[in-house]
Amino acid sequence: MFGPWKGENKRSRNECFTDVLLHSGSIQKKDSDSRSAFKVNVTYNSILDDEDEEDEVDKISSYASSAQTKDSAVDTLCVSRDDTQFSSLVCDDESSLQHHTKRRRVVKKKIVKESCLGVDVLPDSFQNSFPFRHFNRMQSEAFPSIYESDENCVVSSPTGSGKTVLFELAIMRLMRNLNQSAENIKILYIAPTKSLCCEKFKNWSPTFLNLTVGMLTSDTSFLETEKVKRCNIIITTPEKWDLLTRKWKDYSRMFELIKLVLVDEVHILRERRGATLEVVLTRMNLLCDNIRIIAVSATIPNVEDIAEWLKSKASCSVAKVLAFDDSYRQVSLERWVYGVAFNNKNEFQHDPLYNLKLPDIFRKHSKHRPVLIFCPTRASTISTAKYVAQNCYSFLQDRKEGQTCRFGDQALTDCFQNGVAFHHAGLSMGDRESVEQGFLNGTIKVLCSTSTLAVGVNLPAYLVIIKGTRMWNASVAQEYTQLDIMQMIGRAGRPQFEKDGCAVILTDSTMKSSYEKLLHGTDLLESSLHLELIEHLAAEISLSTVFSTQSAVTWLRNTFFYVRFKKNPMAYSEVNRLVKDGFEQDSQIFRFSNNLLNVLLEYGIVEEQNHLLASTPFGDAMARHYVLFESMKLFLTAKSGLSVEGILHLLTNAKEFADIRLRQKEKRLYKEINNSPLLKYPYRTEGKQSQTVTAANQKVSLIIQYELGGLEFPSYNGAFALHQSMAQDKMLVFRHCFRILKCIVDIFVEKKDGVSLKNALFLLRSVNGTCWEDSAMVLRQLKSIGLISVRKLVQKDIHTLQEFGNLSDQQIECYLGLKMGNGSKIRRDVELLPQLQLHCRMEDSRVDQLNAYVTFKVEISAKYRSAIWHGQSLSVDVEVLKATGELLDFRRISLKHLSSPRSFRVIALINSRYDEIEFTINCLEVAGLGEKTTVYAEKLLPSHFHAPPINTDGNARSSIDLLDEDFLEDSPLSDDSILQYLDENSKQPRSKRTPTVENLATNRRVRSNGNFECYHTCKDKTKCRHLCCKEGIPRDCLRGKKSTENHNMLPTHEVGWDYSVAGPKDTKDANASQLPNRTVRNLDRDDRFGSFPHNPLREDVPTTNTYTLMPCASVAAGYIRHSPSPRILTQIDEVQKVDLEFLGSDVELC
Repeated sequence: MFGPWKGENKRSRNECFTDVLLHSGSIQKKDSDSRSAFKVNVTYNSILDDEDEEDEVDKISSYASSAQTKDSAVDTLCVSRDDTQFSSLVCDDESSLQHHTKRRRVVKKKIVKESCLGVDVLPDSFQNSFPFRHFNRMQSEAFPSIYESDENCVVSSPTGSGKTVLFELAIMRLMRNLNQSAENIKILYIAPTKSLCCEKFKNWSPTFLNLTVGMLTSDTSFLETEKVKRCNIIITTPEKWDLLTRKWKDYSRMFELIKLVLVDEVHILRERRGATLEVVLTRMNLLCDNIRIIAVSATIPNVEDIAEWLKSKASCSVAKVLAFDDSYRQVSLERWVYGVAFNNKNEFQHDPLYNLKLPDIFRKHSKHRPVLIFCPTRASTISTAKYVAQNCYSFLQDRKEGQTCRFGDQALTDCFQNGVAFHHAGLSMGDRESVEQGFLNGTIKVLCSTSTLAVGVNLPAYLVIIKGTRMWNASVAQEYTQLDIMQMIGRAGRPQFEKDGCAVILTDSTMKSSYEKLLHGTDLLESSLHLELIEHLAAEISLSTVFSTQSAVTWLRNTFFYVRFKKNPMAYSEVNRLVKDGFEQDSQIFRFSNNLLNVLLEYGIVEEQNHLLASTPFGDAMARHYVLFESMKLFLTAKSGLSVEGILHLLTNAKEFADIRLRQKEKRLYKEINNSPLLKYPYRTEGKQSQTVTAANQKVSLIIQYELGGLEFPSYNGAFALHQSMAQDKMLVFRHCFRILKCIVDIFVEKKDGVSLKNALFLLRSVNGTCWEDSAMVLRQLKSIGLISVRKLVQKDIHTLQEFGNLSDQQIECYLGLKMGNGSKIRRDVELLPQLQLHCRMEDSRVDQLNAYVTFKVEISAKYRSAIWHGQSLSVDVEVLKATGELLDFRRISLKHLSSPRSFRVIALINSRYDEIEFTINCLEVAGLGEKTTVYAEKLLPSHFHAPPINTDGNARSSIDLLDEDFLEDSPLSDDSILQYLDENSKQPRSKRTPTVENLATNRRVRSNGNFECYHTCKDKTKCRHLCCKEGIPRDCLRGKKSTENHNMLPTHEVGWDYSVAGPKDTKDANASQLPNRTVRNLDRDDRFGSFPHNPLREDVPTTNTYTLMPCASVAAGYIRHSPSPRILTQIDEVQKVDLEFLGSDVELC
């Protein structure tokens, strides 16, 4: 660190530097009566220049160094209109860039004569917190505002100037002034990236021993989240803090305890994700009393606008501005921007043209020191490394020789032999670590990398080259964010390795001026809140901070967006496009907000109550689960009765996965996965052929199914090189799945769509357990159980957690081939799972002529040792629905609240003897852990349903009369009526009368086409699925075909009814593998089909035919009874299909 200069006169370094500049002619002296000055940068420093009048500030003299002549400039790199050749003309160097900048403001730097402050100005307890004895210049000048006052501060300082120390000084200020226990204060640190959060957590945990430090990121588990909430210093990202404050019911209590907010890299406000940071800071500044905010950023020209936004709530005073220029950098940094003109628009052809410029850049700027090249894609890192190895031999020949290293990637091994390497997320962890170590020890002189090295480990790179400023995102090329550019440039000249550094940006010539402004701090910082405002308005309405259009405008007046919109409205075309010209700014914002609120009203996310806006359950779900508005529109407009496959399709099309990109090299990989016979829902063409995987949502779906199904990774030549890439995509996909599925569940609960809810919960539990809930893969949830162990257990007929729990320690060791004693470890993990119990009974009933209203008392309980399993707090879902798919009740209870039994009541409307009510209880976080009970209306109310339901057709006789006349085989009855007959009339003697056409048509109405009306009671017969409802019953089909001679007597069978099916799609998905193939017991209760007057499957049905309960599949034709009745599948031949032609819609060929 910097200490006082020794010498007789103790002149400051600024004075010495001024003399050097004057001697070299870079700065010309003015008249003797003028004040000496020298150029520092092109921005105005309000702190240092407030005492000077504007007319007293000296103008900047142009650089007139004799070294910069035309002859010397000829060698400077430039690109002409010809993409493949160099021009003899030169590109402007840094000085000429400044000369051509139209917007310039002068900074006159006050000469610092005092020495830098030592850490001994702090109390003794704080001095050992710093690894140095003196603060640097920037820290010394900021010390009075940060440590000796309590006002809000905004610090604008270049990278590498020591801004982190300012945060630590602010924490020490708060600790020094504490009048209460440290347990009652909270300090919040917000950074844009997880790497910055990890760095601060690692550094501050041992620094502030009397304060607890916790970190909240997307990887934080539930247990850690609850622990961090109790910490004094909370380190988090804007998105995570926004999510948590939306969900915490006690967030107001938490906000009362927060006294200090530290914001790093506040200049991300200009990016789309900067809207989240803006909303979070606005929310906290409005809701927190006596809060202090310290925000730091890179050099920006309008730092005063941030200070105006972050004004103190208590004093209403603007935040203090501390602006420092590049002279405060610990390591001097040269910055160059070179524009390249392209004749074509093909982004892929730009990359090799950039490569042609690298040799000249090495020669002019590298000084034969280590070079780090940032490339936009993984393929670009490889091609660039190969190009450098083949064309820059003179630069690489003085590299440090080291041991030969073998990498998993052969191309990397070849490049390494020439002192060049590449680094990207697709490499294995071992290869990446070896590359980083090789660059650190000097055996690698040129390293080509994606943005993975822009943060994290410090590398000894003198020269950083950004080779192209456009990256690929979701198959679209877009510019790097400014935060990415600044982080990449910050890798040049790290203090622990270099005393200076150099950064070069290669970009399209059309973007050259933009990056010049960015590098020199002249690019105005604008807000991006208006681009994401609709999601944040919905969240604020859910939090009740916004309740009308006017309150939305009032809330917006406290944002950075409002500050900038007043000063530069033309930068916000999205706002201007929605409102008419000529309105005042406040009126424009009012209309803009009103338009967004109307959209929320249109989709039912908010509603109007007593002329005030309130969030609906849909809006609460959107805010609580942090779901994008475009995804919510997709979910809200989805069809009802979705299968698991439909839910999966809905999930994978969410906007949150828009950044997932299907790379060209990955298409074969996912084609192999799609062809796997173990894949649950493969993509097929109409001809049942394997479909080519071309879309990103298909990739997301296959990743999910690959993981849940426990599929093996494809083994074709070259597949292993994509393993690491797929692993990272899988982490990204599953990071979003949980909260999106929970939002989908909340939506279907509100819609009372029982079928979709049931399947959404099935998929949610499967995602939580990373296994399909209806497969043996549920065993993978146990510790030490992998794919090989699952196969061994399946061979021993162990498929579920309950079956595994019944094994002894010795059996576990024997089945899995474990050493003695290891079986008990796995068994202890199983014993920690809760045992759920569900009991229901009818408590009351009210019956009228048509319907019955039954009240059920449902009691749930659980036996458990701990309410936490594998770091997750367990919860229980209770679902009550009818077989028709109607949702009767749904509730979620934390397992810790089931230490004693809990009960509730459900009222169900029963209007058919075949109604079934299904009660299920499942653990949300563990797949395959649940119980189910089904109640049948016929057994529940036998006295009410002793007779069949009344036919609503007044002219028709009751079904009892029809059945007594024994012409069931000729009438278009549904399967419900057939089973009703079997159930009630099996013991009655068969009638000997033979039906005639006159008998059949007596009470039937004749349609216009000559056919007879059926007896179905559909509301709209033109839209139902009954063929007889649409076309009627032909006369020929009513002819009696009775024959008593060939009625075969079927043998007795056992029936295994499963009423858990909520619909055909639901059966196929959620319960398909759970349905056992059981033999059906006798349908007519006396072991005979003889009481059935005529077999509906023709008289020649074989006597050995077996009726089984099976999932719907592509098998031989059969007939299936859909819910609400039990489903039966029998095998029939082609001839028998004819007899099913005019059966009701409850009978379907499959």
